[in-house]
Amino acid sequence: MSLTTDDPNVLLETAQVAAAAAGNYLRDVWQKPRHIQSKGWRDLVTDADVEAQHIITELIRGRFPHHAFLVEEDDPTLPTAGLVQWIIDPVDGTSNFSRQVPIFSVSIAAAVAGQVVAGVVYDPLRDEMFSAAANQPTTLNNQPVQVSPVSELIQVIIAFDWSRAPTDRQLTLELLTRLAHRVHTIRAVGSAALAMAWVACGRLDAYFNAMLKPWDAAAGLLLVQQSGGQLTNLDGTPWLLDSPPQPCLVSNGVIHPLMLRPENDIINHEIA
Repeated sequence: MSLTTDDPNVLLETAQVAAAAAGNYLRDVWQKPRHIQSKGWRDLVTDADVEAQHIITELIRGRFPHHAFLVEEDDPTLPTAGLVQWIIDPVDGTSNFSRQVPIFSVSIAAAVAGQVVAGVVYDPLRDEMFSAAANQPTTLNNQPVQVSPVSELIQVIIAFDWSRAPTDRQLTLELLTRLAHRVHTIRAVGSAALAMAWVACGRLDAYFNAMLKPWDAAAGLLLVQQSGGQLTNLDGTPWLLDSPPQPCLVSNGVIHPLMLRPENDIINHEIA
């Protein structure tokens, strides 16, 4: 039986099932040789990315044949217009995955009228399912989680990831220089979606990236919001799902204004 519902709970359950199915596959091939190709400058794709995405989209289309898709790996067979849009990154952290660095995730979000109403980030190697639906708390393996209570910059554990373009990397270096002596420590993760999930459950206090695409951040955006955190552009304006790739700053919410405050000379001061 096919469904046309836009109920967040139904969409969330589907996202969880699809993420688990893709994650099971990724665990199975984790130790096996993989075929790696370049999609562009510093942009890799493996055969596992493509197959994991196929697993996800086929499961969703079996339930919701009239839904739309926005996916990282190009697939002209998928519909792009519909009441509900599924935003999918089958392997967020492909560079890590391709080198068997055990930090990557499956990211699936469902948006209705441009608003994310259900999102899942699944870490297959740790079997950790981060989930959120509109007007419900974020959970980790069905247990509610919240952002950290950290309120001082000197206590902050902040993470970041490298963008591909040289200009974006230069901005990242500038931000790291400003942050290094003001926070507790800094980590490079390699999976934006997983880093956002870690902010949502309090493992990290903040995360920034000089350039993210919708499939990088859609699920993480909801996880952070529903656990009490905040996600904006680097200048404090809203991070919009339907905009071109853009920078982002994610935090527990408490430290967000501290990082954006110009006199702190951290994020928003002279970034241009």
